[in-house]
Amino acid sequence: MVTDPRLNLLARLLDVAALKAQVHAGNIANQNTPGYKARAVSFDAVFQDALESGGLTAASRIEPTIYEPRNTMEQPDGNDVSMGREIIESAKNQTMYNAYLAMVKGKMRLLTVAAGQAP
Repeated sequence: MVTDPRLNLLARLLDVAALKAQVHAGNIANQNTPGYKARAVSFDAVFQDALESGGLTAASRIEPTIYEPRNTMEQPDGNDVSMGREIIESAKNQTMYNAYLAMVKGKMRLLTVAAGQAP
């Protein structure tokens, strides 16, 4: 079996995008839960730094972290979910997921051609 570090990295990015989608869905589901604090996934900046300083190997070791950003206004019931923010961030995440998926499909087509098989 052929292993490709870039393909593995794309699979990792798909996993992180799926985690982000779950976190956004949880925030949206709890928009009316008193005391609920919105959550976010920390990954992109640390991943980018690792990629630039240590390459694919260093970047592949980065783990996503779920945290409470506390950068939205708290409602009187203690809930701080911002639906506008969640919708925007969810749409951005979906766009990135689709881009990663397109890259994986393209890479798979190239590997299939390189292996001498018809697509």
